[in-house]
Amino acid sequence: MKIKTTIDKVNYGLNLIIREGGSVLVEETAGSVSISGVEARFHFDIDTDILTVVIDDKPLLASESMIEDKIKEFFS
Repeated sequence: MKIKTTIDKVNYGLNLIIREGGSVLVEETAGSVSISGVEARFHFDIDTDILTVVIDDKPLLASESMIEDKIKEFFS
């Protein structure tokens, strides 16, 4: 999934994940997150302001589209 956003919004989101008890691993403009059973990788392209998110694992009862909708809602 690709989302147009800003680096400030990405950093804000990562800080929220940490505050909510999730884990975040960041290396430069890419990394991974884990919260509430959802594990994902991300990359932020600083030239285009595009955040790419790949969901690697999720709870059985949560659909991928539901998770994507929540992510898109946060960044809108």
